[in-house]
Amino acid sequence: MNSSYFKPGDILQATKRNFKKGYHPIIFVSRRSECDFIGAMITHHQNEDRNVRMDSSHFEPEYNITFDNSYLVRARLIKPEEWGPFNKIGQLTETGIMFVENQISEQPEETFAHYFARLAG
Repeated sequence: MNSSYFKPGDILQATKRNFKKGYHPIIFVSRRSECDFIGAMITHHQNEDRNVRMDSSHFEPEYNITFDNSYLVRARLIKPEEWGPFNKIGQLTETGIMFVENQISEQPEETFAHYFARLAG
């Protein structure tokens, strides 16, 4: 499904996935262009410098993706349409949407490759 159908707080999964491209669940944040969108990434990786712990109140319970030792990566990531189509696999609550916005609103837009290189450098 084209990401223009999604709304903030939808949790998506890319169909074209590998560790550096679309591997983790993606929170749809906003549309960026016809070719990409801004997303946030959910991980199980605990890193207090880069990731912030989420909790069960952030996730709607009726979906496959719910709280499971989940962390939000503090980054506004550019997600290209070419990783799709994307499937909706979860939904954040209003509390979860506000949490994500509060955590990433001041972050620059960047690709995962740039984010990964920045951390390694």
